[in-house]
Amino acid sequence: MAAKRSKTDDENTNPVKKDLGKPTRKVAMATQTDPDLSRKPDVIVDFEHNDGLISIVIENIGDDSAYNTSVRFNKKILGMQKTKDISSLRIFQSLSFLPPGKKIKMLVDSFQFYVACRQPMQITTVVSFSNKLKQTFQNSIQHDLSIYTDFTDVCSVKTT
Repeated sequence: MAAKRSKTDDENTNPVKKDLGKPTRKVAMATQTDPDLSRKPDVIVDFEHNDGLISIVIENIGDDSAYNTSVRFNKKILGMQKTKDISSLRIFQSLSFLPPGKKIKMLVDSFQFYVACRQPMQITTVVSFSNKLKQTFQNSIQHDLSIYTDFTDVCSVKTT
């Protein structure tokens, strides 16, 4: 004859059993398929040409926050009519937090002046950052600003 199990025995051995009016217990375990583990930051640096101005953009295109972000440039970038060393700004040395989708844009100069001052056209940036688990990542990106030289003529045309 089989032993009868009481309601309390069933509750103790089956923690996910649902009883009306009683809370359900679930134990969540992190696995490789856990969506939180597949999320990661992805920080890029880009140069943006808009209305005759050249800017540097730092953006987290990933789906998780980035921490301790830093950017290194292989060449010095002078902006604001050669009065400011843009590449050595503090924001490039240490950016403690960059949430997903966040975009920071810094004006360098008018592109026409940038070219006239013989500023570098081939620039490599190395972006280092980590996630909340302190895993580190790095992106190395090569930029060719000469692609914007044709834009300068278009932007300087005035309509009457």
